[in-house]
Amino acid sequence: MKGRLAFAALAFVACAAAVRAQVAPRDLWPQATAAAREGDVDAAKKRSDELLNTGRTYGIRTFPQFAASASGLSGAAAKQQPEVSRWAAQVADQLDGRSPAVAFSEADQAASRNEWGKALKFAMQGYTRVFGDYRARVLSRADFLLMAVLAIAITAVVLSVALLLRYGRAMAHDFREMLGRRLHGGSVSVLAFALLFLPVFLWLGPAWLLMYWLAIAFGYASIGERVAIVLVLILVAFAPIAIDTAANRVAGVDSPAVTAAISSATQSYEPDALRRLEELLTVVPNNATLHLLIGNLLVFEGADDQAALHYRRAAELRANYAGAHVNLGNLHFADNELQAAMTEYEQAERADSRLAIAFFNHSVAAGDLYKFDLQKEMLGRARAIDADYVENVTRNKTQKVVYYDPSIAEAWAISRDIVDTAPQARSLFGNYAAFDLSRSATNPITIAALLALLLAVVVWGLRRRIGFANACIKCGRTFCPRCKSARESATYCTQCIHIYLKRDGVSLDTKRQKLEEVTSYQSGMARRNRVFATFLPGSAQIMEGRTVSGIIGIFLFALFIGVAVFVGRLAPAIGPAGNAAQLFVRIAAIAAAVVIWFTLSLPVYRRRFAV
Repeated sequence: MKGRLAFAALAFVACAAAVRAQVAPRDLWPQATAAAREGDVDAAKKRSDELLNTGRTYGIRTFPQFAASASGLSGAAAKQQPEVSRWAAQVADQLDGRSPAVAFSEADQAASRNEWGKALKFAMQGYTRVFGDYRARVLSRADFLLMAVLAIAITAVVLSVALLLRYGRAMAHDFREMLGRRLHGGSVSVLAFALLFLPVFLWLGPAWLLMYWLAIAFGYASIGERVAIVLVLILVAFAPIAIDTAANRVAGVDSPAVTAAISSATQSYEPDALRRLEELLTVVPNNATLHLLIGNLLVFEGADDQAALHYRRAAELRANYAGAHVNLGNLHFADNELQAAMTEYEQAERADSRLAIAFFNHSVAAGDLYKFDLQKEMLGRARAIDADYVENVTRNKTQKVVYYDPSIAEAWAISRDIVDTAPQARSLFGNYAAFDLSRSATNPITIAALLALLLAVVVWGLRRRIGFANACIKCGRTFCPRCKSARESATYCTQCIHIYLKRDGVSLDTKRQKLEEVTSYQSGMARRNRVFATFLPGSAQIMEGRTVSGIIGIFLFALFIGVAVFVGRLAPAIGPAGNAAQLFVRIAAIAAAVVIWFTLSLPVYRRRFAV
């Protein structure tokens, strides 16, 4: 009897060891695809089923890269090997049913068959799934931020030029008045014109010239225009910093630490994550979180013994590292060493009394040991700490116990620290990204925008008592408080006041000349506005004084045009495929831009000037 029991125990241990000694997932998928390319669908299906079963054993939920590969194989084999194509499409959904890359690939395949309804459906599914994929979400946000910065830059340029055209005559008049106190003759007009382009003569770039125009236009602008100038200058000042931040996120999301954290947190299998993290550990060998992450990745490979070494090393490097003890307990639990597992869980509970996962796993181990009172107590404590987390784990778990995962935010912090503390790590792929706010802020654009904002306030404060020049809304003639009495209308010149407001005795010849002057000025402004409205909808509204609608219009128009031009040419947010999805986005963006053009530009064409 004892012999039979001993044999049964040995057989159980051998079976358990065999289960844990399965081949790594990275070796199974190439075998499946090789069989599929040879036309052996049965062998391919057998290998893919083995891959899925291995994933369940190791706690893997999804295989994003393998799913994208299967989806691509489905499209490539659609004509020559339809049976292989059907298998690949089915297994792609099994490997990762929430992958945006799979949905975009299916959209491409539907588009190639001219099934545009299905293509649109799959593309919309893909864009919906982007919000659930951390890496795609980060890259798509970075892409949108870059497009928003481009739209802000175009808006700032248009606003600056429009305000120059609107108030340029008044600015030149004030410059002539200031220079006329010291100089005389024709040089005054030349120097006044030169002052409008002062940054050019100081060998500064065009960006400084645009900021300068906004600064000197501040005093002439209305309250709404002043608010717009301040907001635009602030946004322009932050634009280079935003670009640096986006670039850092695009590069950093593929760093070994962040990639491993994403894989661990989402239980997704990334074939290269383990190798890259091992390379990083050779440079940064004493980081506890990295050891814990590599332990989690080794569990995905079925290398529990190596994972245990890294978990113990993590516990040595960081005293009372609760997460390391939890994962060590899980390895004991997988080997049916329940008492040893409970000991590790108890150490984790002592290290962090607010770690719900330790109490939850403790309750599972206690239940397997038939200690139901202890199980109830531990489960109650876990729910008291975080009931939502326990409910989510209970509903979605792939294994009985749950592994501790460092947060993705902690992985980002580690990546930033590595750049500062281990410069040699920057030679590894993904570790070259660094962001320093002080260095990022010291760029010409930010400095120019802030100095322009300061200059605008200073000039306005110094000149407000003296007063600013203005231009007649009828004929465009400029005047200032020294030229015309403050008691008269602030929007008409003296001649127009007598002709259009007072209607007093003015000779017919003078009226005729004035009418020609007004007609020439008004028709010139109408032509100018139509030209600008043709290419930059919203710019005419700014020059007419409707600043808010003009700025919103030009920003949205520039944003949609930027999206239409650059979709698919920035960070690869939607994966290697996605031509159909990009086409749909391009069509939608162009349609939105056309709507904005008609909404803002057509009224400018229809507008008639009054004489």
